Amino acid sequence: MVLPEGGLTSKDRADQISYELWAISRPVGVRPANETTQYLFGRIHHPATDNTDPNFDMAALPVDLDYMVYVHPDNNLDALLALFPEVSEEERNQLSTYIGSSANNKFRFGDIIPSTATVRTKAEMDTAGWFPADDLV
Repeated sequence: MVLPEGGLTSKDRADQISYELWAISRPVGVRPANETTQYLFGRIHHPATDNTDPNFDMAALPVDLDYMVYVHPDNNLDALLALFPEVSEEERNQLSTYIGSSANNKFRFGDIIPSTATVRTKAEMDTAGWFPADDLV
């Protein structure tokens, strides 16, 4: 789950995180004008309609923790790291160093998840109502 932070809603922050993750491999300056991909991962929304539900207006990035992210030499992590103001400066520096020094210019996505991130399994999300059975037709 992507929690709201830094003045962004959960949905907006999820979009920005996925956008900046894609920019690690494909910085804006190297993308051709006809490139349509902008996000590394998709985004899902919790279907809660009651604003007293803790999942109301929440978004999540369905990720593959073993996905290998390729690092373009012209990447800039400033915008991605700025999306995590709740993460200590020390941890943000460690993430930046890890990504910048990744062997073979790639890293496993699961290795850069900040300590403050909320990670849930599909089973946990099923239990929390993220995938209502009546939506499956």
